[in-house]
Amino acid sequence: MDDIGTRNELQQLPAGPTASLQSNVDTQQQSPLFKILPAEIRSLIFTYALTDYEDISAPFDRDTYWHRPGYGALRRTTTELLRTCKRIFQETWFLPFALAEYTFYLTKGTRAPAKHTTIAQMKRHLQHLRKFARSHDGKDLPSIHHIRVFAQLWALEDPRRLQNVLSLDGFCPLNVTITVRYTDFWHWEQNRPLHIDARWVNEVPFPNSVRVIKMEFEMVDRRKKEIDYISDKAAETWFFRRVDGLVLRARKQNISTSGWTGSSSWDGSRWVRDEARPNEIDYYIKTVVWTVDPEFDPFTDGYYCRNLDIPSNFVQEPVQLVDGMASISTGRG
Repeated sequence: MDDIGTRNELQQLPAGPTASLQSNVDTQQQSPLFKILPAEIRSLIFTYALTDYEDISAPFDRDTYWHRPGYGALRRTTTELLRTCKRIFQETWFLPFALAEYTFYLTKGTRAPAKHTTIAQMKRHLQHLRKFARSHDGKDLPSIHHIRVFAQLWALEDPRRLQNVLSLDGFCPLNVTITVRYTDFWHWEQNRPLHIDARWVNEVPFPNSVRVIKMEFEMVDRRKKEIDYISDKAAETWFFRRVDGLVLRARKQNISTSGWTGSSSWDGSRWVRDEARPNEIDYYIKTVVWTVDPEFDPFTDGYYCRNLDIPSNFVQEPVQLVDGMASISTGRG
């Protein structure tokens, strides 16, 4: 099994700025951008220009575990704006860091893109940027808007793995999304009833910066009743804690539903059992949202979040097999 976050083919994060950019700064008063526009409008312009996006010039193979809406290619930030002048640099150097969505794969190495940000790489990047930030204005790094974690359950249920992401020095996310994809569930190949261990929920404290935690539970459309049950139970019985002791709580009325259609083939197999149409699977997603509730703390009374399990009397929807097989070889992989 590949170790998480130790692959050789790594996504290269941008290098940090140099201290020489702090001196001899022209105020650019001849420019309408600085002379006429208020700082609030400039901030909107800079945010738009420096927000990361999918680089669709190099798309991922559709027949992979990781291809999905919003993740059809690596994300990149266009940083040419920072090179325009030192005044712009001073106002915006931290924005590519703060606005980027950092994506981590707590999976086997074969279930993540060849180029992706690893924990070790992010640690080095944060060290470099923190050093610059302190020398630049004597402050630490700002909070980042969002991180996303794609996690196979065997990795998520080991509290150390998620904790390694959340405990990075200088890493202060406001929003954390944890996505459990169909193929991340235990024994999805055998169509087994859904099960999620709650050990990590009880043991992993989130940074004090975190305001919102989302969990996306994804399943093939024919099993949506199971994911409805799991997501409802998560909203009712799971609570997350921050390092400072504040609790994040979900409410069932805030659960949202979405879906998408993807390939039925990956890793050399076509999963005909799960197809809605030839070569296509319809996916069903429930998103549960936890937010900080300063007046709520069930843990003072010894509360312990329980595992999520489908009841033994739950009747699954029937499956379609081809010659008695759930999948057939594609000759790839």
